Amino acid sequence: MVPLASVAPSLQGACVRRSVTRYRRRHRLLAVGFLTSCVWNICAPVKAWLLTRYGFVSTNDIATVSLEWHTVLNGRLLTALYSAAGIALSGPMAPTRYINVFLDFVISPRSHLSWAASFDGSINDFQMDIEGQAYRCSLNGTAERAQFARDVAMYTTTGYSLWGSERIFNYIPPQDGPTNLHEVTEAVLCLKGMTPEDYVNVEFKSLLNPYTNESDAAAIATWRQGVFPNLTACLARRAALLATAMSPAAGLTILATELASMYDLGLTNIAGSQQLYQPVTFLDGFMDLSGAKSGAVTYQISGPDPMHTLSASSGFLDSMLSAREAAWWCSIQYLDPATQQRNITKCFAQFASTLPAFFLGKYLTVNSGTRYLDNNAFVAAATNGSITAYNYRRRLTARLEDIEYVTPGNLTAWNDLWKQLIATVAGPSMVTPTDALEEICFVGDGCFDVCANASASGGSTLTFKRGGGCVAALDTIAHVLSDLYVDLKCFGLGSGTDNVLVTYMGADGIRRQVVAPATASPVAIWTCLIGGRAPQSEFPSYVVELLSQGTQATLVLVKTDGSDSIMLNFISLVALVGYAYFSAETILALFRIWRWHRRLPDRRSRKQRYYSVVNSSVASAIWARHRLAMRCVGFLNFIAWHIGAARMSCAWTPAILDVATDAAYECRVDVWGHVASASEGVRLVSISWVFFALVFLDRMPGIGIEVRGYAVVWALLGLLPLTVLAGFVAAVCLWRIQAGYLEWVHNQLFVLLVWTVVIGVLRCHAIQSRLLSGVGRVLRLIGVYKQLVDKESPFYDLVGDHFWIERLEWRPAPATYLPLSVLLESPAVRLEDITDHEYFACGLGADAREHGSRLENHPSWLLEAYEYYVCVHECEILCYGRHCAKEEVARRAHHKP
Repeated sequence: MVPLASVAPSLQGACVRRSVTRYRRRHRLLAVGFLTSCVWNICAPVKAWLLTRYGFVSTNDIATVSLEWHTVLNGRLLTALYSAAGIALSGPMAPTRYINVFLDFVISPRSHLSWAASFDGSINDFQMDIEGQAYRCSLNGTAERAQFARDVAMYTTTGYSLWGSERIFNYIPPQDGPTNLHEVTEAVLCLKGMTPEDYVNVEFKSLLNPYTNESDAAAIATWRQGVFPNLTACLARRAALLATAMSPAAGLTILATELASMYDLGLTNIAGSQQLYQPVTFLDGFMDLSGAKSGAVTYQISGPDPMHTLSASSGFLDSMLSAREAAWWCSIQYLDPATQQRNITKCFAQFASTLPAFFLGKYLTVNSGTRYLDNNAFVAAATNGSITAYNYRRRLTARLEDIEYVTPGNLTAWNDLWKQLIATVAGPSMVTPTDALEEICFVGDGCFDVCANASASGGSTLTFKRGGGCVAALDTIAHVLSDLYVDLKCFGLGSGTDNVLVTYMGADGIRRQVVAPATASPVAIWTCLIGGRAPQSEFPSYVVELLSQGTQATLVLVKTDGSDSIMLNFISLVALVGYAYFSAETILALFRIWRWHRRLPDRRSRKQRYYSVVNSSVASAIWARHRLAMRCVGFLNFIAWHIGAARMSCAWTPAILDVATDAAYECRVDVWGHVASASEGVRLVSISWVFFALVFLDRMPGIGIEVRGYAVVWALLGLLPLTVLAGFVAAVCLWRIQAGYLEWVHNQLFVLLVWTVVIGVLRCHAIQSRLLSGVGRVLRLIGVYKQLVDKESPFYDLVGDHFWIERLEWRPAPATYLPLSVLLESPAVRLEDITDHEYFACGLGADAREHGSRLENHPSWLLEAYEYYVCVHECEILCYGRHCAKEEVARRAHHKP
């Protein structure tokens, strides 16, 4: 044993001088504090639940916007949509109205090649919007035109007998000018993967049954040989490409390119509704758990197929309808003059080359439901006898970069616009401010006689010629818009060959009419008033039907902000499970202390043992004895706290619901969010102890047994540095977001990595020793001293080279007796091996313990101290050095970082 004089010289009289009253008061306060801390630690899961942010959020948010023709779509969406559809752009698109998008995709030929992919899976579709006008039937235009020239000669006098008794004297021959791939029937059949045997019965069933009737099969073979001689080889090539290409769309694109090159055909077409309705996805932000960027938003327009309107009754006159008419006519109308019997094979051989041309020519003078031709789309060519040839006229389509936008306005401005028009073309004297509009008629093809005039009641009318007759259509869109475009440029004065007729009532009661000549076409003027594009392009008249029925379209927006919220909840819940483990371990630790306390027979030291227990820190003891688990739990809870406190999140801005605004994905960090409110202050104080425990607790043994020192250390090494460092880490995260660095690192992983570096730096010996040295000087000022441990004592290896204790308990000589409250926090000290103020470091048996030192061999101050002091059993000191030291040191190292 160490002599009393050298072990505790400061305690010999101190313990005697302490008053009983002070001891009891302190004892009670410690008991209350210990009980409170036990309840606090046992309720750790409840505390974590209340202070941590939870609340699972939906992974996807879906919004649906009903589209109107004047709905503005944002430029980012349009740029991606146009690019995906093969529409050439000179730069990013500006926001524009949906009517303009619809015209660009469904009406105006702007797409290069990409449209061909829409033929995938269309083998059962008879007519599609991407099929062009019937320029010719065969891929080999030279051979087809030569055959047609030979066969048409027999009709120069009589005309062409078609259905019943009708005679056709107009025809549209196979075109010799520039032709596009989708304007050739044989090319469309090949892209669809459709054989002539299927072609004759798709959608509208004919009388031909080539799969069950040999005669019909032979007739189809004749038709194939005469009109579609290259189709068999083309279909074989199609099958080979689709079998080897990365996707059917890629195979069809290659096929279209090969056909265009081989037969000198163009690849420019409308993009089509399928391309308009394809989804467009934007990915923004940083790497997410999926491996893609965290923010994803998908736009998709959904609406009707325009062909349902164009071909609602008997089909639309495109490249698929005219060629098949021969199959219908030969199977229904034709009788062999020699036998007066059906002879479809002979009919195909004699009439298949010419019938499509005269069938189309018929509708230059006939308007039959959805079968009609715009007369202004054709120009007369040569007349041969009684028959006249007509050729297609390409409509003008302005390039996107050349399109001019006009001035927006309102109904008030519209009431002034027609007056400006009259003043411009007829002079200011022809109109007064009090004149009232009766009708503004956009006259096409000289169709003045179908304008409504006085019966229009202030509305607008469009007129044009179809099938040789004038047709009028009332404006049901621009007339009711409150934000239509009002600009004289919409009339295209001096740029075209059409007219605008204004009918109005003067203040004197006289009805007047003024004609503005040389204007743009009616449809171009109308779309300008709705969409704001100057009339620089020409449109077919069926645009009126398509627009008048409304868009019937919606824009579906599906956005995902990423896994930030889910990951935060996951981290918080894992930490919550860890705190449940901490709570359970606290209960078990208290049970072990209680069991040990009751087992000891010595009643004289019961109060000391009780005092040491209530003077200890249960939380510090659990952290010390379960350091790895508690560090993981604490660190996860710490990261979850800072992510929530700094409001670190990435999300699409609320403006994304405004489809006119570009989708923007923003990551934000509130650098000082952890001190922004009282509730955040409570969270900061709570989590600061975790920060202290992660960085410094294991380096300050015994600090938890002195309340004043514990509070000061918590403030100086927990609350204060955490307040500053949390702002610093948040600033680093904000800088990374603004600079866009390390996009491949998940947002919350980056926070974790930064804090790992910060804590690692703080735990470096060079830095930590200086911090602890400074804190030690502060502790001495409030009466908390560092007590050295005797190097010869096994406690030097088990506890450390020092521990912290109040000034009255401090002694200058290195200690061999340590307070039980300090030993309770040491992971290497086994409570069950403490008895009679002695610790059996090697865990000797019961017999050895009973024959060891007796109480009278200990120093006298031991009984007078508040604490229950413990030394290593004297006969085990040498034993520990020989047999147990290495084992205990290794075990202690396992519990410390």
